[in-house]
Parts: sequence; structure tokens; C-alpha cells
Amino acid sequence: MRIIQNSILILLLFTLDSFSQENDFQVWSAISANDKFTYKTDFYLKYGVRFRENASLLSKVYTEIKFKYKYNKRLALSLGFRDINEWNREIIREQKNRYFADVHFRKKHKRFLINFRNRFQKQGKLSNYNNILRQSISLSYNIRKNKIDPSFTTEFFYKDLNFSLSNINKIRYTFSLSYPINKDLDLDIAYRLQQQLNVVNPETFYIFEGKLSYDL
Repeated sequence: MRIIQNSILILLLFTLDSFSQENDFQVWSAISANDKFTYKTDFYLKYGVRFRENASLLSKVYTEIKFKYKYNKRLALSLGFRDINEWNREIIREQKNRYFADVHFRKKHKRFLINFRNRFQKQGKLSNYNNILRQSISLSYNIRKNKIDPSFTTEFFYKDLNFSLSNINKIRYTFSLSYPINKDLDLDIAYRLQQQLNVVNPETFYIFEGKLSYDL
């Protein structure tokens, strides 16, 4: 539990340090369903809605499909596609596509679970696409005699397909709580801090997220 407490403290410190930047509060929501496609492959369908400008304006609506192949208990691979509709401050809609490939690695130690994910992402429209590398590490803890599982995740976004500190243009810190409503339905509630780096006018987003996940 000390690791979880330290993670919360780090998240709060970054929050206090961000008031000098351009800030916004956002609300993200999503619902997803997954089913077995083959013995080792799962199919995921996800629909999400996001609001910005202190959660007063519709920002993004997306639909995502993903196939995830479990090579063994620790290693998994996934491929996915996301159709995105974005609205700017003038309420003008822009349609984008995202293609991505992931490598997942997980390690369990007693009541702790560590998840690593590397993602190659290609996003844009028509011939104008941006290539991004994303790295995330997540630490979750299974509390004894309690259905609520807390977790803390840090994710780095790299531009120009280069894993170097100077190419990090975004960082996300997420603290979440997961609760099984029943054997097939899970509820996740999260608070996320997103910061831009290496830009002239960096933005900081404070995000509340709710998600329902259903196993078919």
C-alpha cells in the first residue's frame, strides 16, 4: 500500500505544479465489451465520449475495435483501429482515424500486478498522419477482502518514433479504482492528469473518467 500512497502524492504534486500553464477540466466516459474470438484471441469493442472546456463542450466521440492475442500468461499482442470525430471550439467537426499495435507484458508479485505496454500509433486523416510511440507502466494492488482494486499508471508519448526524453511531448498520470458490479460487468473510476512537454504553450488537463466493461 505504501507504493500506492506514494503514487497518489506524486500525482498531487504534479497537479499543484501545473497551475501556471493553460488548464482545463475534462470528463471522459466509455463503455466496452469483449468476447473470445479464438482460444487465445479476444475481440474488444469500445465507444467513448469526451467533454472539455470545464466539461461544457463536446470534444470527441470515438468507436474502437481491437484484437488481443495472449501468447502466454505474461506476454500479449494487440492490433486495433479507432474512428474519431473531434470538435474544435467553433464546434466544427473533424474526422480522424487511428491505427495501433501494442505489446503487453505483465508480472504478478503477491498482491501486486505490474503491466507494461508499448504502443505504435498512427493517427490522422487522408495522407496526413502522425506517428507516435507510447509507453505505459501500471501498478495495481488487490486489497485483501475488498472488491475495489486501486491502480496507478504513468504513460509517456514520444514524437518522431524516438524513445528519448527530448521527444516526450505528453505525459499522463492516472489513479483509478476498479469495482466488479457482477461477474461480467466492471466499473472503473479514474482521475487523470495530462501534461504537455516541449511545446511553447503547454496545456494541462485534469480529467475525470468513468468506464463500464462488459464480458460477453
